[in-house]
Formats: sequence, C-alpha cells, structure tokens
Amino acid sequence: MKKIAFILPIAIAMTLGCSGITVTPINAANVTSTQQTQNEEEQIITVEKLVVQREHDIFSFTKPSDSMGIVVSARDLYTLAYRKSGEDLGVKNKSELHFLQEKKEEGTSENAFTYIRLVQTPFIPDVGVNEFPRKDIVIYFDPKYPNDAFVGVQNPNNLEEWQIYKVQDYGNWLKKEIDLYISLYAGL
Repeated sequence: MKKIAFILPIAIAMTLGCSGITVTPINAANVTSTQQTQNEEEQIITVEKLVVQREHDIFSFTKPSDSMGIVVSARDLYTLAYRKSGEDLGVKNKSELHFLQEKKEEGTSENAFTYIRLVQTPFIPDVGVNEFPRKDIVIYFDPKYPNDAFVGVQNPNNLEEWQIYKVQDYGNWLKKEIDLYISLYAGL
C-alpha cells in the first residue's frame, strides 16, 4: 500500500508532464487530524457570563473573553481539581450551596460570599473523550476551610446537582485572583 501511495503521485506527475502543475500527496493522518479539530471546535464551551462575588459586592460580566485571566485560571483550577489534586467530596444539591441561592447577579448582597461562576454552554463529551459532562463551573471559598478552594461542576442533565472538589492550599489564591480581576476590570 505504501508503494502505491509513493508511486501514484509520481505517475500522475509524469502523465501531466512538465506543465508546471504540482501534485501534493494527501496524508491520511492530516485528514484525521483535521476532522478531530473540526469535532473539537463543535464542542467549544462558550462562557456566556462571568459572575464574581467578593464579600458583599457582586459583579457580572456578559460574554467575557475566553483568554481573560480569571476565566483561564478558573478553567485551569477546574482541570487540576478533577484530574489531579482535587479531593472528590461528592454531589451537593444547589440548595446546599448557599451562595447559589442569591437572586441578585450584580450589586450588593446581604450575604458575604467569595466565588467565581462561569455560566457556560453545556458540554456533553463524545464516547471515548476523557472529560466529564458539565455546564457551569463555580470556584468558591468556604470560611470553615480558609486555606482551601472548592470547585463545583454543574451536571448538565440535572442543573440542581453539583459535583464538588476540594483543592488544598488554593483559598488565598482564589481571593487574590478575584481581587486582581475586580481591580483591573471594575476599577475597585
């Protein structure tokens, strides 16, 4: 088969003569790679909204850039949590995550919470893809565990369910990430 793939372009070139036409053989690996890239692009997760709460202040940003630092950092911590360093705490219902009960998406809250929420399109991986289905991702701080950050992953099939991971020693990082973001983008 390799001989045919090698000889065929030569035979075509000889048939065409020296007309200046260049024939480039097609490599099957390149076609497969292109198809995979197209499939991955179809599964791109779009962040529709970013909600950030620092103590009593709530900020909401519609259609934030995917290259924005806080969005990239939140996704990276999510990946770290479920693939490497997170302690799986199981599933919690939305009602158990008190900061998600807040009806207000911007302004001042009566309750002091610290979190980042990526409101995004659902992701349902194809068979054989090594990722979990998910909708929103929330990264939050729990004052009972001041050194740690928690990552919640919303079930796209049941929006009331959140898979929770604890990532040790990221509590201060989360606070600083939120402070940096609010300072740069909200001017506070």
